[in-house]
Amino acid sequence: MGEIILTPLEVLLKAVRKEMKIDINLIKGRARYREVCEARQMFCHLARLHTDETTIAIGKAINRDHSSVVYSHKSMSNLCDSSKRLSISRNYIEADVLPKMKVEQKVKVCEHCKQVIHE
Repeated sequence: MGEIILTPLEVLLKAVRKEMKIDINLIKGRARYREVCEARQMFCHLARLHTDETTIAIGKAINRDHSSVVYSHKSMSNLCDSSKRLSISRNYIEADVLPKMKVEQKVKVCEHCKQVIHE
């Protein structure tokens, strides 16, 4: 088995998936269900707050353009101020992901199919 190093955006995306219980493919996809949109917007909001990545790079991580990232960041910021549920989710994700973003994250990859092995 090989190993790869996760970028801060990948670490953040995994944390959002875990806390909000939304599949990564749905976050990267075109689904417009409320839960999926909230997870996507939460990712953009936290990526803008806690990474040095550009809006273009953040958008590329979830198959969106930079204007979607700007809108999502502003929208989720307002939603977290007014929604206790989303504010709590944001706090859990930040508590989970901030220590991990400072350290290199290595994951195991299957040599045959090149898929990440989730533990």
